[in-house]
Amino acid sequence: MAPPVAMALPDAVQAAHGEGFQFGQVVARDAPALWLEAVLARKPRMPSDLEARLLQDSSLPIDSLLHDEVRHALRRGFWDALERSRH
Repeated sequence: MAPPVAMALPDAVQAAHGEGFQFGQVVARDAPALWLEAVLARKPRMPSDLEARLLQDSSLPIDSLLHDEVRHALRRGFWDALERSRH
């Protein structure tokens, strides 16, 4: 597999939100309802194992992941998906 190419920061932020959202959808679909509520109650603090998986599984270039804005967008996408799963 070819290494990811560098991307502009606004593009990386947008892509990160999408990745975070997809990750959150998978977590929300597979998790018990009580666990989801417990995780949402601790927002904005993500469980460290989920945050590690979110970063490790990202297809974004590593230099993009070094930006706070990109990591924040990953987390925001995750939380958006979990919030949406409540409805």
